[in-house]
Amino acid sequence: MSEKKYVLFIVEGKSDRTFYGEYFNDLISKNNLDLDIKVTGGDILPKKVNDPVNLIKDAFYEELGKTKLKETDFVKIIQICDTDGSYFSEEQFVVDDRKEYYDKTYLYSPNGNPKIYVRDQESKDHLINNKWKPKYENQGILSKLKYIRTSNGKNIPYQIFYVSLFLEHLLKNDPLIDPRDKRDCIENYLDYNDIDSFIELLKLKKNSDIYSESWEIIQQKKGDYTSSSNLNILVDELQNGLI
Repeated sequence: MSEKKYVLFIVEGKSDRTFYGEYFNDLISKNNLDLDIKVTGGDILPKKVNDPVNLIKDAFYEELGKTKLKETDFVKIIQICDTDGSYFSEEQFVVDDRKEYYDKTYLYSPNGNPKIYVRDQESKDHLINNKWKPKYENQGILSKLKYIRTSNGKNIPYQIFYVSLFLEHLLKNDPLIDPRDKRDCIENYLDYNDIDSFIELLKLKKNSDIYSESWEIIQQKKGDYTSSSNLNILVDELQNGLI
C-alpha cells in the first residue's frame, strides 16, 4: 500500500487536467498537506444513466487501472464540472438557421441576453434531451452525494463542484470566447497568475460558503451568464486541513 494518501480529481478535458492539476498541486504544497492528487479527464455527466454514481465509480476504477494504487490509498474523490447549458430553460433555446455555426451545434447569445442558438429543431431536441437535461439530472443527484462505496466496502468521501458555463467563462467572464482561443486563455492565465491569484478569483466568483446552498443558488438562477463557482469551498477545506 502506498504511504501517501491521494485525492482523485475528475475533470472534463485535457486543458482542465493541466489547469486544475497545477493549481491544486500548488495549493497542497503551499499548505504542507500530506496528500497527492491524481487528475483524470472525461466529460461524463451528459450520459444518460440510471444511476450517475456508476459514472464516478467507472472513472475511479479506470484511474486505478492505470496505476499501482489501491482503493484504500484514496481519501476523497472530487469532481469539477462545467454547467454548460444544463440550467437553461427550454424557452432559452432559440432555433436560428441564419447564424454561422461552423463546426458547433450551438452558440451562446451576446452578454446580457442569455439564450442558446441552435441550427434547427432537431439540434435543439438533441442538445436538450441527450446532453444537458441528463447533465442537469446527474448534477442534482451527485451534488447531494457524500460518499462513493467501493467494491471492498470502503466509503470514499465525494463532492462535485462547478465552474460557470465552462472554465474559460470563469476566467474571462465571456461566454462568447472563440473555441480556438480557449487553450490560449487557459495557458495565459497559468503563466500570469499564481495560486494566490486563483484563490482570490474564486472568492470573487463564489455564490456561497456553504456547499448545499451553493448548488441551490446555481439552480435558482437557472440559465444566465453570471460567471460563478463553488470551488472556494474546496479551497477552504484544503487550507483548513479538512481533507
